[in-house]
Amino acid sequence: MSQATLNTQATILNRALGAASAPMTEELARYLLSIKLDPVDERRANELAEKARHGSLSTEEQAEINEYRRAGRIIETLRVRARKSLIPAG
Repeated sequence: MSQATLNTQATILNRALGAASAPMTEELARYLLSIKLDPVDERRANELAEKARHGSLSTEEQAEINEYRRAGRIIETLRVRARKSLIPAG
């Protein structure tokens, strides 16, 4: 019996993107590569990361940082796909 794979949001999205029938356009790829966190979110994520390094996150903050991590994995999955689509075939 094989071990079950955890179906994270990023894993599910990656499979969905792999199943897409149309190639990613250059315009879409460049747009996806330009996506960044809003400065307010970036500051908050950094604050939470600092607290996590010191082991001082509350239960609510732990849940919040987990959401930032999930969003980050999704953004990174999209960026990896975008970068790959811009590599010339050959």
